[in-house]
Amino acid sequence: MPPTTLSGARIGLGLGLLGYAVLLYILIGAVPGGSDNSGYFNEARLLANGRMHVPMRTLAGLPADETPFLYTPLGFKPAAAGNSQLVPTYPPGLPLLLVPAARLIGWDHAGDALLLIHSLAGIALVFALGRICGLPGPWALAGSAILAASPLYLYTSLQALSDVPATVWATAAVVAALKGREKAGWALVSGACISVAFLIRPNNFLIAIPVLIAVGISPRRVSLVALGSLPGIAAWMAVNRAAYGSALQSGYGAIGNEFHAGLIPGTLAFYVWWLPLLLSPVVIFAPSILAFIGRVPRITCVLASWATAYIAFFSAYRWTHEQWWFLRFLLPAAPALIVAGLVVPHLWYERVRASRGGAMVRLLPVLLIAAAIGVEAGQTRPLREAWSIGHGERKYGRVCGWLNVHLPGNSAVVVSQASGALFYFTPFTLLRYEEMNPSVALRAEASLRSEGRPLYAVLFPFEEGVLGRLPGRWDHAASVDDVSIWRCETPEPAK
Repeated sequence: MPPTTLSGARIGLGLGLLGYAVLLYILIGAVPGGSDNSGYFNEARLLANGRMHVPMRTLAGLPADETPFLYTPLGFKPAAAGNSQLVPTYPPGLPLLLVPAARLIGWDHAGDALLLIHSLAGIALVFALGRICGLPGPWALAGSAILAASPLYLYTSLQALSDVPATVWATAAVVAALKGREKAGWALVSGACISVAFLIRPNNFLIAIPVLIAVGISPRRVSLVALGSLPGIAAWMAVNRAAYGSALQSGYGAIGNEFHAGLIPGTLAFYVWWLPLLLSPVVIFAPSILAFIGRVPRITCVLASWATAYIAFFSAYRWTHEQWWFLRFLLPAAPALIVAGLVVPHLWYERVRASRGGAMVRLLPVLLIAAAIGVEAGQTRPLREAWSIGHGERKYGRVCGWLNVHLPGNSAVVVSQASGALFYFTPFTLLRYEEMNPSVALRAEASLRSEGRPLYAVLFPFEEGVLGRLPGRWDHAASVDDVSIWRCETPEPAK
Protein backbone atom coordinates (compact mmCIF):
# COMPACT_ATOMS: atom_id res chain seq x y z
CA MET A 1 0.00 0.00 0.00
CA PRO A 2 1.36 3.47 -0.85
CA PRO A 3 2.47 5.40 2.24
CA THR A 4 0.13 8.27 1.40
CA THR A 5 -2.87 5.92 1.50
CA LEU A 6 -1.89 4.60 4.92
CA SER A 7 -1.18 8.10 6.19
CA GLY A 8 -4.59 9.19 4.94
CA ALA A 9 -6.22 6.31 6.82
CA ARG A 10 -4.40 7.31 10.00
CA ILE A 11 -5.50 10.91 9.58
CA GLY A 12 -9.05 9.65 9.03
CA LEU A 13 -8.78 7.57 12.19
CA GLY A 14 -7.61 10.58 14.18
CA LEU A 15 -10.41 12.78 12.91
CA GLY A 16 -12.94 10.02 13.50
CA LEU A 17 -11.76 9.55 17.08
CA LEU A 18 -12.03 13.28 17.68
CA GLY A 19 -15.60 13.33 16.37
CA TYR A 20 -16.53 10.26 18.39
CA ALA A 21 -15.06 11.84 21.51
CA VAL A 22 -17.34 14.84 21.04
CA LEU A 23 -20.35 12.54 20.60
CA LEU A 24 -19.49 10.62 23.77
CA TYR A 25 -18.95 13.84 25.70
CA ILE A 26 -22.46 14.95 24.81
CA LEU A 27 -24.20 11.64 25.54
CA ILE A 28 -22.15 9.90 28.24
CA GLY A 29 -23.42 9.20 31.75
CA ALA A 30 -20.92 6.77 33.31
CA VAL A 31 -22.13 7.46 36.85
CA PRO A 32 -23.62 5.48 39.75
CA GLY A 33 -27.05 4.48 38.48
CA GLY A 34 -28.57 1.05 37.99
CA SER A 35 -27.34 -2.24 39.43
CA ASP A 36 -24.06 -2.70 37.54
CA ASN A 37 -23.25 1.00 37.31
CA SER A 38 -23.72 1.77 41.00
CA GLY A 39 -22.18 -1.55 41.96
CA TYR A 40 -18.88 -0.69 40.31
CA PHE A 41 -18.79 2.75 41.95
CA ASN A 42 -19.69 1.41 45.39
CA GLU A 43 -16.96 -1.21 45.08
CA ALA A 44 -14.45 1.38 43.85
CA ARG A 45 -15.14 3.57 46.87
CA LEU A 46 -14.58 0.60 49.19
CA LEU A 47 -11.30 -0.26 47.44
CA ALA A 48 -10.19 3.37 47.67
CA ASN A 49 -10.60 3.06 51.44
CA GLY A 50 -8.82 -0.29 51.60
CA ARG A 51 -11.98 -2.23 52.45
CA MET A 52 -14.21 -4.90 50.92
CA HIS A 53 -16.91 -4.91 53.62
CA VAL A 54 -19.39 -2.21 54.58
CA PRO A 55 -21.98 -2.27 57.39
CA MET A 56 -25.65 -2.71 56.56
CA ARG A 57 -27.98 0.15 57.46
CA THR A 58 -30.55 -1.64 59.58
CA LEU A 59 -33.67 -1.04 61.66
CA ALA A 60 -33.63 -1.69 65.40
CA GLY A 61 -36.62 -4.01 65.31
CA LEU A 62 -35.43 -6.11 62.37
CA PRO A 63 -32.00 -7.71 62.91
CA ALA A 64 -29.96 -8.28 59.76
CA ASP A 65 -29.42 -11.94 60.52
CA GLU A 66 -33.18 -12.49 60.16
CA THR A 67 -33.70 -10.53 56.92
CA PRO A 68 -30.25 -9.77 55.41
CA PHE A 69 -31.47 -9.17 51.86
CA LEU A 70 -33.95 -6.56 53.12
CA TYR A 71 -30.95 -4.25 53.63
CA THR A 72 -28.92 -5.33 50.59
CA PRO A 73 -28.76 -2.81 47.71
CA LEU A 74 -28.29 -3.94 44.14
CA GLY A 75 -24.63 -4.69 43.47
CA PHE A 76 -24.06 -6.13 46.96
CA LYS A 77 -24.62 -9.39 48.80
CA PRO A 78 -24.65 -10.21 52.54
CA ALA A 79 -21.12 -11.03 53.64
CA ALA A 80 -21.89 -13.76 56.15
CA ALA A 81 -24.70 -14.77 58.48
CA GLY A 82 -24.90 -12.66 61.60
CA ASN A 83 -22.23 -10.05 60.87
CA SER A 84 -24.48 -7.35 59.31
CA GLN A 85 -21.92 -6.64 56.60
CA LEU A 86 -22.22 -6.25 52.83
CA VAL A 87 -19.71 -7.16 50.13
CA PRO A 88 -19.72 -6.23 46.42
CA THR A 89 -20.76 -8.82 43.86
CA TYR A 90 -18.88 -7.58 40.79
CA PRO A 91 -15.30 -8.33 39.63
CA PRO A 92 -12.74 -5.78 40.87
CA GLY A 93 -11.14 -4.76 37.55
CA LEU A 94 -13.29 -1.77 36.62
CA PRO A 95 -13.47 -0.49 40.23
CA LEU A 96 -9.67 -0.73 40.45
CA LEU A 97 -9.43 1.44 37.33
CA LEU A 98 -11.94 3.91 38.74
CA VAL A 99 -9.90 4.52 41.89
CA PRO A 100 -6.87 6.26 40.28
CA ALA A 101 -9.17 8.06 37.84
CA ALA A 102 -11.17 9.42 40.78
CA ARG A 103 -8.02 10.55 42.55
CA LEU A 104 -6.91 12.41 39.46
CA ILE A 105 -10.15 14.14 38.44
CA GLY A 106 -12.66 13.38 41.21
CA TRP A 107 -15.48 10.87 41.58
CA ASP A 108 -17.97 13.00 39.65
CA HIS A 109 -16.06 12.64 36.37
CA ALA A 110 -13.98 9.48 36.84
CA GLY A 111 -16.46 7.16 35.12
CA ASP A 112 -17.01 9.46 32.15
CA ALA A 113 -13.28 9.88 31.55
CA LEU A 114 -12.53 6.18 32.00
CA LEU A 115 -15.24 4.99 29.61
CA LEU A 116 -14.47 7.68 27.02
CA ILE A 117 -10.77 6.76 26.94
CA HIS A 118 -11.53 3.06 26.67
CA SER A 119 -14.12 3.57 23.95
CA LEU A 120 -11.69 5.51 21.79
CA ALA A 121 -8.94 2.98 22.50
CA GLY A 122 -11.19 0.14 21.34
CA ILE A 123 -11.81 1.85 18.01
CA ALA A 124 -8.10 2.50 17.52
CA LEU A 125 -7.23 -1.11 18.41
CA VAL A 126 -9.57 -2.46 15.73
CA PHE A 127 -7.62 -0.37 13.22
CA ALA A 128 -4.35 -1.82 14.57
CA LEU A 129 -5.76 -5.35 14.49
CA GLY A 130 -6.93 -4.91 10.91
CA ARG A 131 -3.50 -3.69 9.80
CA ILE A 132 -1.72 -6.60 11.53
CA CYS A 133 -4.16 -9.00 9.87
CA GLY A 134 -3.22 -7.66 6.44
CA LEU A 135 -5.99 -5.16 5.73
CA PRO A 136 -4.99 -2.00 3.86
CA GLY A 137 -5.38 1.27 5.73
CA PRO A 138 -8.82 2.17 4.33
CA TRP A 139 -10.19 -1.31 5.06
CA ALA A 140 -8.79 -1.22 8.61
CA LEU A 141 -10.32 2.25 9.02
CA ALA A 142 -13.65 0.80 7.88
CA GLY A 143 -13.38 -1.79 10.66
CA SER A 144 -12.96 0.98 13.21
CA ALA A 145 -15.96 2.82 11.76
CA ILE A 146 -18.09 -0.32 11.94
CA LEU A 147 -17.29 -0.79 15.62
CA ALA A 148 -17.91 2.89 16.38
CA ALA A 149 -21.27 2.82 14.56
CA SER A 150 -22.45 -0.25 16.45
CA PRO A 151 -25.47 0.48 18.68
CA LEU A 152 -24.10 -2.13 21.06
CA TYR A 153 -20.72 -0.41 21.32
CA LEU A 154 -22.31 3.02 21.76
CA TYR A 155 -24.71 1.69 24.39
CA THR A 156 -21.87 0.25 26.47
CA SER A 157 -19.64 3.30 25.97
CA LEU A 158 -22.14 5.68 27.55
CA GLN A 159 -22.49 4.10 30.99
CA ALA A 160 -20.35 2.59 33.73
CA LEU A 161 -20.26 -0.99 32.45
CA SER A 162 -17.25 -3.26 32.09
CA ASP A 163 -17.96 -4.42 28.52
CA VAL A 164 -15.96 -1.80 26.62
CA PRO A 165 -12.93 -1.94 28.98
CA ALA A 166 -13.05 -5.74 28.78
CA THR A 167 -13.09 -5.52 24.99
CA VAL A 168 -10.19 -3.07 24.91
CA TRP A 169 -7.86 -5.10 27.09
CA ALA A 170 -8.74 -8.39 25.39
CA THR A 171 -8.09 -6.87 21.96
CA ALA A 172 -4.86 -5.31 23.16
CA ALA A 173 -3.77 -8.75 24.38
CA VAL A 174 -4.25 -10.27 20.92
CA VAL A 175 -2.63 -7.34 19.10
CA ALA A 176 0.41 -7.55 21.39
CA ALA A 177 0.54 -11.34 20.97
CA LEU A 178 0.53 -11.01 17.17
CA LYS A 179 3.45 -8.61 17.47
CA GLY A 180 5.14 -11.02 19.87
CA ARG A 181 6.66 -13.03 17.04
CA GLU A 182 8.55 -9.93 15.93
CA LYS A 183 9.83 -9.10 19.40
CA ALA A 184 9.43 -11.38 22.42
CA GLY A 185 8.81 -8.45 24.79
CA TRP A 186 5.38 -8.01 23.24
CA ALA A 187 4.43 -11.41 24.67
CA LEU A 188 4.95 -9.99 28.17
CA VAL A 189 2.77 -7.00 27.23
CA SER A 190 0.14 -9.41 25.98
CA GLY A 191 0.15 -11.24 29.29
CA ALA A 192 -0.20 -7.94 31.18
CA CYS A 193 -3.23 -7.09 29.04
CA ILE A 194 -4.74 -10.50 29.81
CA SER A 195 -4.12 -9.72 33.47
CA VAL A 196 -6.21 -6.54 33.32
CA ALA A 197 -8.86 -8.11 31.06
CA PHE A 198 -9.28 -11.00 33.50
CA LEU A 199 -9.61 -8.64 36.48
CA ILE A 200 -12.29 -6.69 34.65
CA ARG A 201 -14.21 -9.78 33.65
CA PRO A 202 -12.96 -13.26 34.63
CA ASN A 203 -14.56 -14.90 31.58
CA ASN A 204 -11.88 -13.07 29.60
CA PHE A 205 -9.73 -16.11 30.32
CA LEU A 206 -11.10 -17.08 26.91
CA ILE A 207 -8.77 -14.56 25.26
CA ALA A 208 -5.85 -16.80 26.21
CA ILE A 209 -6.87 -19.16 23.38
CA PRO A 210 -6.20 -16.75 20.47
CA VAL A 211 -3.25 -15.24 22.34
CA LEU A 212 -1.47 -18.60 22.61
CA ILE A 213 -2.16 -19.31 18.94
CA ALA A 214 -0.80 -15.87 18.07
CA VAL A 215 2.48 -16.22 19.98
CA GLY A 216 3.02 -19.71 18.53
CA ILE A 217 4.91 -22.70 19.82
CA SER A 218 7.65 -20.90 21.70
CA PRO A 219 8.34 -21.77 25.34
CA ARG A 220 9.90 -18.35 25.88
CA ARG A 221 6.96 -16.38 24.49
CA VAL A 222 4.39 -18.57 26.25
CA SER A 223 6.30 -18.14 29.51
CA LEU A 224 6.30 -14.37 29.07
CA VAL A 225 2.53 -14.38 28.46
CA ALA A 226 2.04 -16.46 31.61
CA LEU A 227 4.34 -14.18 33.62
CA GLY A 228 2.45 -11.08 32.51
CA SER A 229 -0.88 -12.71 33.41
CA LEU A 230 0.05 -13.63 36.97
CA PRO A 231 -0.48 -10.22 38.68
CA GLY A 232 -4.11 -10.02 37.60
CA ILE A 233 -4.86 -13.57 38.68
CA ALA A 234 -3.12 -12.98 42.03
CA ALA A 235 -5.00 -9.71 42.59
CA TRP A 236 -8.32 -11.36 41.73
CA MET A 237 -7.66 -14.15 44.24
CA ALA A 238 -6.59 -11.68 46.93
CA VAL A 239 -9.77 -9.60 46.51
CA ASN A 240 -11.91 -12.75 46.57
CA ARG A 241 -10.26 -13.91 49.76
CA ALA A 242 -10.77 -10.55 51.44
CA ALA A 243 -14.39 -10.26 50.33
CA TYR A 244 -15.72 -13.82 50.32
CA GLY A 245 -13.26 -15.78 52.45
CA SER A 246 -11.86 -17.92 49.62
CA ALA A 247 -9.45 -17.11 46.80
CA LEU A 248 -11.58 -19.02 44.30
CA GLN A 249 -14.99 -17.76 45.44
CA SER A 250 -16.41 -14.89 43.39
CA GLY A 251 -19.27 -12.53 44.12
CA TYR A 252 -21.45 -14.30 41.58
CA GLY A 253 -21.61 -17.48 43.66
CA ALA A 254 -22.43 -20.71 41.80
CA ILE A 255 -22.22 -19.20 38.29
CA GLY A 256 -22.48 -22.67 36.75
CA ASN A 257 -26.19 -22.65 37.56
CA GLU A 258 -26.64 -19.88 34.97
CA PHE A 259 -25.54 -22.08 32.06
CA HIS A 260 -27.90 -24.58 30.41
CA ALA A 261 -27.27 -26.57 27.23
CA GLY A 262 -30.94 -26.37 26.31
CA LEU A 263 -30.57 -22.63 25.69
CA ILE A 264 -27.99 -23.04 22.92
CA PRO A 265 -30.32 -23.40 19.88
CA GLY A 266 -32.38 -20.35 20.82
CA THR A 267 -29.29 -18.28 21.57
CA LEU A 268 -27.67 -19.22 18.26
CA ALA A 269 -30.83 -18.08 16.45
CA PHE A 270 -30.66 -14.84 18.45
CA TYR A 271 -27.05 -14.39 17.29
CA VAL A 272 -28.02 -14.92 13.65
CA TRP A 273 -30.70 -12.24 13.83
CA TRP A 274 -29.02 -9.58 15.96
CA LEU A 275 -25.27 -9.70 15.29
CA PRO A 276 -25.57 -8.50 11.66
CA LEU A 277 -27.74 -5.63 12.89
CA LEU A 278 -25.56 -4.64 15.83
CA LEU A 279 -22.09 -5.31 14.34
CA SER A 280 -23.05 -4.79 10.67
CA PRO A 281 -23.65 -7.43 7.99
CA VAL A 282 -19.88 -7.86 7.46
CA VAL A 283 -19.98 -10.40 10.31
CA ILE A 284 -21.87 -12.70 7.96
CA PHE A 285 -18.59 -13.11 6.05
CA ALA A 286 -16.58 -13.93 9.19
CA PRO A 287 -17.05 -17.75 9.16
CA SER A 288 -15.82 -17.84 5.56
CA ILE A 289 -12.35 -16.90 6.73
CA LEU A 290 -11.80 -20.62 7.26
CA ALA A 291 -11.69 -20.96 3.45
CA PHE A 292 -8.45 -18.97 3.50
CA ILE A 293 -6.69 -20.99 6.18
CA GLY A 294 -4.12 -22.15 3.64
CA ARG A 295 -3.36 -18.58 2.61
CA VAL A 296 -3.29 -16.83 6.00
CA PRO A 297 -3.18 -19.70 8.50
CA ARG A 298 -2.11 -17.86 11.65
CA ILE A 299 -4.52 -14.94 11.18
CA THR A 300 -7.35 -17.34 10.35
CA CYS A 301 -6.75 -19.47 13.43
CA VAL A 302 -6.42 -16.45 15.74
CA LEU A 303 -9.59 -14.73 14.55
CA ALA A 304 -11.65 -17.91 14.27
CA SER A 305 -10.68 -19.23 17.71
CA TRP A 306 -11.23 -15.79 19.26
CA ALA A 307 -14.77 -15.38 17.95
CA THR A 308 -15.72 -19.02 18.47
CA ALA A 309 -14.58 -19.10 22.09
CA TYR A 310 -16.87 -16.26 23.18
CA ILE A 311 -19.80 -17.24 20.96
CA ALA A 312 -19.71 -20.82 22.25
CA PHE A 313 -19.22 -19.86 25.90
CA PHE A 314 -22.18 -17.46 26.05
CA SER A 315 -24.50 -19.56 23.89
CA ALA A 316 -25.54 -21.51 27.00
CA TYR A 317 -25.75 -18.47 29.30
CA ARG A 318 -29.28 -17.77 30.50
CA TRP A 319 -29.17 -14.01 29.88
CA THR A 320 -27.53 -13.77 26.46
CA HIS A 321 -30.73 -14.02 24.44
CA GLU A 322 -33.00 -11.99 26.74
CA GLN A 323 -32.59 -8.58 25.05
CA TRP A 324 -30.37 -7.15 22.32
CA TRP A 325 -28.20 -5.33 24.84
CA PHE A 326 -27.24 -8.61 26.53
CA LEU A 327 -25.11 -9.32 23.48
CA ARG A 328 -22.69 -6.93 25.15
CA PHE A 329 -21.21 -10.08 26.69
CA LEU A 330 -19.90 -10.87 23.19
CA LEU A 331 -18.26 -7.47 22.72
CA PRO A 332 -14.76 -8.80 23.47
CA ALA A 333 -15.19 -10.95 20.34
CA ALA A 334 -16.52 -8.07 18.19
CA PRO A 335 -13.08 -7.03 16.88
CA ALA A 336 -12.45 -10.60 15.68
CA LEU A 337 -15.85 -10.81 13.99
CA ILE A 338 -15.46 -7.43 12.30
CA VAL A 339 -11.89 -7.92 11.11
CA ALA A 340 -12.57 -11.48 9.92
CA GLY A 341 -15.67 -10.17 8.18
CA LEU A 342 -13.51 -7.64 6.33
CA VAL A 343 -10.55 -9.93 5.58
CA VAL A 344 -12.78 -12.26 3.56
CA PRO A 345 -14.29 -9.69 1.15
CA HIS A 346 -10.91 -7.97 0.90
CA LEU A 347 -9.21 -11.16 -0.27
CA TRP A 348 -12.05 -11.83 -2.70
CA TYR A 349 -11.86 -8.24 -3.90
CA GLU A 350 -8.14 -8.50 -4.54
CA ARG A 351 -8.74 -11.54 -6.74
CA VAL A 352 -11.48 -9.79 -8.72
CA ARG A 353 -9.47 -6.61 -9.11
CA ALA A 354 -6.44 -8.53 -10.35
CA SER A 355 -8.50 -10.26 -13.03
CA ARG A 356 -10.89 -7.48 -14.08
CA GLY A 357 -10.06 -4.05 -12.70
CA GLY A 358 -12.16 -1.09 -13.70
CA ALA A 359 -13.86 1.75 -11.88
CA MET A 360 -16.89 -0.29 -10.86
CA VAL A 361 -14.70 -2.91 -9.24
CA ARG A 362 -12.83 -0.26 -7.29
CA LEU A 363 -16.16 1.09 -6.09
CA LEU A 364 -17.26 -2.24 -4.58
CA PRO A 365 -15.48 -1.85 -1.22
CA VAL A 366 -16.94 1.63 -0.74
CA LEU A 367 -20.45 0.31 -1.37
CA LEU A 368 -19.89 -2.64 0.95
CA ILE A 369 -18.66 -0.51 3.86
CA ALA A 370 -21.32 2.17 3.35
CA ALA A 371 -24.05 -0.48 3.40
CA ALA A 372 -22.58 -2.12 6.51
CA ILE A 373 -22.42 1.11 8.48
CA GLY A 374 -25.83 2.13 7.15
CA VAL A 375 -27.44 -0.99 8.61
CA GLU A 376 -25.96 -0.23 12.03
CA ALA A 377 -26.88 3.44 11.89
CA GLY A 378 -30.43 2.45 10.97
CA GLN A 379 -30.75 0.65 14.30
CA THR A 380 -29.93 3.64 16.49
CA ARG A 381 -33.41 5.12 16.12
CA PRO A 382 -35.49 2.03 17.00
CA LEU A 383 -32.92 1.03 19.65
CA ARG A 384 -33.32 4.33 21.48
CA GLU A 385 -31.44 3.10 24.56
CA ALA A 386 -28.25 2.94 22.50
CA TRP A 387 -27.84 6.72 22.59
CA SER A 388 -30.11 7.78 25.49
CA ILE A 389 -28.82 5.45 28.22
CA GLY A 390 -26.18 7.90 29.46
CA HIS A 391 -28.72 10.63 30.14
CA GLY A 392 -30.98 8.02 31.72
CA GLU A 393 -28.25 7.00 34.16
CA ARG A 394 -27.77 10.59 35.30
CA LYS A 395 -31.29 10.85 36.69
CA TYR A 396 -30.31 8.53 39.56
CA GLY A 397 -28.00 11.27 40.84
CA ARG A 398 -30.74 13.88 40.45
CA VAL A 399 -33.15 11.72 42.46
CA CYS A 400 -30.59 11.25 45.21
CA GLY A 401 -29.84 14.97 45.23
CA TRP A 402 -33.53 15.72 45.82
CA LEU A 403 -33.69 13.15 48.63
CA ASN A 404 -30.63 14.55 50.37
CA VAL A 405 -32.20 18.01 50.39
CA HIS A 406 -35.78 17.14 51.34
CA LEU A 407 -35.69 13.99 53.52
CA PRO A 408 -34.74 13.94 57.22
CA GLY A 409 -31.43 12.21 57.82
CA ASN A 410 -33.03 9.36 59.80
CA SER A 411 -35.42 8.39 56.98
CA ALA A 412 -35.85 4.87 55.66
CA VAL A 413 -36.56 4.36 51.97
CA VAL A 414 -38.36 1.49 50.26
CA VAL A 415 -36.49 0.97 47.00
CA SER A 416 -35.08 -1.56 44.56
CA GLN A 417 -34.03 -0.28 41.11
CA ALA A 418 -32.37 2.80 42.59
CA SER A 419 -31.02 1.05 45.72
CA GLY A 420 -27.38 0.95 44.61
CA ALA A 421 -27.40 4.63 43.70
CA LEU A 422 -29.09 5.57 47.00
CA PHE A 423 -26.50 3.58 48.91
CA TYR A 424 -23.75 5.49 47.08
CA PHE A 425 -25.19 9.01 47.26
CA THR A 426 -27.32 9.07 50.44
CA PRO A 427 -27.11 8.06 54.14
CA PHE A 428 -30.62 6.58 54.38
CA THR A 429 -31.62 3.11 55.53
CA LEU A 430 -32.73 1.17 52.45
CA LEU A 431 -35.48 -1.46 52.47
CA ARG A 432 -35.76 -3.71 49.41
CA TYR A 433 -39.46 -4.12 48.68
CA GLU A 434 -38.91 -7.61 47.22
CA GLU A 435 -38.09 -8.78 50.76
CA MET A 436 -41.03 -7.04 52.45
CA ASN A 437 -43.60 -9.77 52.86
CA PRO A 438 -46.58 -8.81 55.08
CA SER A 439 -44.85 -9.90 58.27
CA VAL A 440 -41.60 -8.07 57.53
CA ALA A 441 -43.48 -4.98 56.34
CA LEU A 442 -45.49 -4.76 59.56
CA ARG A 443 -42.40 -5.22 61.72
CA ALA A 444 -40.56 -2.54 59.74
CA GLU A 445 -43.49 -0.15 60.14
CA ALA A 446 -43.63 -0.82 63.89
CA SER A 447 -39.88 -0.25 64.27
CA LEU A 448 -39.97 3.02 62.37
CA ARG A 449 -43.05 4.22 64.27
CA SER A 450 -41.48 3.47 67.64
CA GLU A 451 -38.41 5.51 66.73
CA GLY A 452 -40.34 8.31 65.04
CA ARG A 453 -38.52 7.75 61.76
CA PRO A 454 -40.22 8.69 58.46
CA LEU A 455 -40.63 6.17 55.64
CA TYR A 456 -40.45 6.98 51.94
CA ALA A 457 -40.44 5.03 48.69
CA VAL A 458 -38.48 5.74 45.49
CA LEU A 459 -40.00 4.01 42.50
CA PHE A 460 -39.55 3.87 38.75
CA PRO A 461 -42.79 3.68 36.72
CA PHE A 462 -42.62 -0.11 36.44
CA GLU A 463 -42.34 -0.41 40.24
CA GLU A 464 -45.26 1.70 41.44
CA GLY A 465 -47.55 -1.32 41.78
CA VAL A 466 -45.66 -2.44 44.89
CA LEU A 467 -47.25 0.28 47.01
CA GLY A 468 -50.50 -1.67 47.08
CA ARG A 469 -48.71 -4.53 48.86
CA LEU A 470 -47.25 -2.36 51.62
CA PRO A 471 -49.06 -1.25 54.79
CA GLY A 472 -49.85 2.39 55.47
CA ARG A 473 -51.18 5.22 53.32
CA TRP A 474 -48.79 6.42 50.63
CA ASP A 475 -48.92 10.03 49.44
CA HIS A 476 -47.05 11.27 46.39
CA ALA A 477 -44.32 13.66 47.55
CA ALA A 478 -42.50 14.55 44.33
CA SER A 479 -41.24 13.31 40.99
CA VAL A 480 -37.77 13.64 39.55
CA ASP A 481 -37.88 12.89 35.83
CA ASP A 482 -40.04 9.75 35.68
CA VAL A 483 -39.06 8.56 39.17
CA SER A 484 -41.74 9.08 41.81
CA ILE A 485 -41.11 9.69 45.51
CA TRP A 486 -43.76 8.70 48.06
CA ARG A 487 -44.18 9.31 51.78
CA CYS A 488 -45.87 6.77 54.05
CA GLU A 489 -48.27 8.38 56.51
CA THR A 490 -48.11 6.38 59.73
CA PRO A 491 -49.43 7.21 63.18
CA GLU A 492 -47.16 9.18 65.50
CA PRO A 493 -45.37 7.12 68.20
CA ALA A 494 -47.11 6.85 71.55
CA LYS A 495 -46.00 9.48 74.09
